[in-house]
Amino acid sequence: MLRTFKNHYESLFHASPNAYILLTPDLMLVDINDAHLRLTGFERQAVLGRHLFEVFPVPGEEQERLLRDSFARVLSGKTEDKIYPLHYPIVHRNENGEVWEDRYWSVVNTPLFDEAGKVALILNHVADVTYLFLADDAGRSRFASLQDIRRAHLVLEMSAMDSERKRLRTLMEQAPGFVAIGRGPLHTFELANKAYYQLVGHRELLGKPVREALPELEGQGFYELLDQVYQSGKPFIGRAMPILFQQEPGAPLVERYIDFIYQPIFEQDGTVSGIFVQGHDVTEAYELSQQLSHQAEHDSLTGLLNRHAFGLQLEQAIRDLSGKDTVHSLMYLDLDQFKLVNDTCGHRAGDEFLRLIGMILRANTKPTDTLARLGGDEFGLLLENCPAETAGRIAEALRQAVRDVEFIWQNRVFGGSVSIGLVSFGDPVTNPADALSAADSACFLAKEKGRNRVQVYRQEDNDLVARWREMDWAGRLRTALKEERIELYAQRIEPLSNGAGKATHHEILIRLRGDDGVMVPPMAFIPAAERYGLMPSIDRYVIEKAFTWLAEHSRSGQVPLFLSINLSGNTLNDESISSFISEAAYALGVHPAQVCFEITETAAVANLTQTARLIGEIKEFGFRFALDDFGSGMSSFGYLKYLPVDYLKIDGVFIRHVLADEVDAAMVEAIARVAGVMGIQTVAEYVESRAIRDVLARIGVDYGQGYAIHKPEPLGSISLFP
Repeated sequence: MLRTFKNHYESLFHASPNAYILLTPDLMLVDINDAHLRLTGFERQAVLGRHLFEVFPVPGEEQERLLRDSFARVLSGKTEDKIYPLHYPIVHRNENGEVWEDRYWSVVNTPLFDEAGKVALILNHVADVTYLFLADDAGRSRFASLQDIRRAHLVLEMSAMDSERKRLRTLMEQAPGFVAIGRGPLHTFELANKAYYQLVGHRELLGKPVREALPELEGQGFYELLDQVYQSGKPFIGRAMPILFQQEPGAPLVERYIDFIYQPIFEQDGTVSGIFVQGHDVTEAYELSQQLSHQAEHDSLTGLLNRHAFGLQLEQAIRDLSGKDTVHSLMYLDLDQFKLVNDTCGHRAGDEFLRLIGMILRANTKPTDTLARLGGDEFGLLLENCPAETAGRIAEALRQAVRDVEFIWQNRVFGGSVSIGLVSFGDPVTNPADALSAADSACFLAKEKGRNRVQVYRQEDNDLVARWREMDWAGRLRTALKEERIELYAQRIEPLSNGAGKATHHEILIRLRGDDGVMVPPMAFIPAAERYGLMPSIDRYVIEKAFTWLAEHSRSGQVPLFLSINLSGNTLNDESISSFISEAAYALGVHPAQVCFEITETAAVANLTQTARLIGEIKEFGFRFALDDFGSGMSSFGYLKYLPVDYLKIDGVFIRHVLADEVDAAMVEAIARVAGVMGIQTVAEYVESRAIRDVLARIGVDYGQGYAIHKPEPLGSISLFP
């Protein structure tokens, strides 16, 4: 806007037919227009940057006194000053040397103000009135008295001012920005250009006070700004200020954003007589900048804050804690079911699921809470001035809200669940990264403990301390593989019908013998093995050991032996696993029909095409397959058409309560019936009592596995007789 104002000034200054020079307060030449150069015969580059009296040598003390007094009045009074007439000869240089020309001038010195209201420059306007003093043919002066001279000068000045006024109006009309002039304490419109009318709407303005012409500005603060500038004489600059206009009679108010300057108009005595208004409508640019700013701070998928903006909010909240006796709470939320939705139904479904979760979380938090999507299926929530107890209730409510979600995509129904890590902190807190890391660690532990739960961070929590040391597992597991300290255990699977037969069937389980000889349960090291990509190596180790045992005991000629061996999700992505299995069986003399490989439902569905291809390859050799933890993914039976499995192992979450919960009993019976129709046999996990075993047998489950049937024991110790 200021650049536009400068351009307008330069157009008026240089194109004017009147002679102007622009001076600093210490009388150095800043600029000179063409009319002045023609009048005085100088070159522009020869005068710029030089002192006024150096360019125009003073012919006498009187002339210098008159000019210096005029400039002093301009600087001290901040008002225009005139000299009538000024006898001031000027000097020219030609082939004859310096030639003085006798000249008479009309001089007007005008102050130009900076944004602080100080005189920044002096505009010096001179008119050559020498001809008024020339003698006629009879040797007489053209005017008889000084009064006649001044009267003639006034006529000339009024003519020049009229010309300038017309030129100024033309420039103002053509200006790309809006321009208006208000006079008097009521700010009565004296002038408004086309751009101003386009801004406020076509209405009568000229001759009306601003409060009458623009009544909708009442209460928006603009009347008060005008009054302030008028009374103080100091300009006001506004940047992208919102303003409401009624551009048509009876129409609703329209919001625009404007950059503008209110510049006071001073009279000769230094009083303010009006206000010059200039500016631009920057609504489109402002809205674009707001849009870009919003995009930079918000997640495009959910509309929530992004990780960067969340970090800034967290940083500010921590700064606000300084010296205060208050507590903030922070949650790290990680969805448990997102990968299943994304991998089963594609990224479009995953995106819609994330949008739905974002809406659920937003609906269950306050507008003042800071909610963000941190990336992937992870969210963050900052609760300021919220103690741990209150935050715990909120976290539990959020967990339940997500748990109640039912997401339907192409006739498939998915449930939702979320693991939440919660940390509460007061002053002092070192930095946002520590707070977020603590919440993340607690969220990790919530997943390790079974997911779909809230875990509160405590420094003394031994489980979290173990999480920080988890990186040690990578080296420990590699060492355990080399030293063969991963040991095989077995748990029997038996038919639930009376015709049990003589074959023995066991599932292979693994344990880790620690450096100190203490046996480590699988859930203490398998998550770390999965995270650090060691499960394929462990699976191959187990397959070799199990095949070796099976081959040795099958040669003894005792009862038929069958083993179930688990394959991890990471191993399913191993392109060479099928050839490894077939070659190991051939080398050790194991009949494929004696082996059933188990994969979890979640791992299978995560990459349905790859899993189906792998099962097909391995089954060609004669091996069997079981789908473990069936029902845990809240999926339909539809994908079973693409997975040629021989067994469904029903998730223990349904088996545990089959006696007391009719819904669980109905679920188990439905799975058994559908599996039977598809030619798939069923295995119930977690059979913990004789009563559960009897119910399962009655509703049609084929096999059972659990402590009521057999407790796991080392593979080398199991009985080969059922």
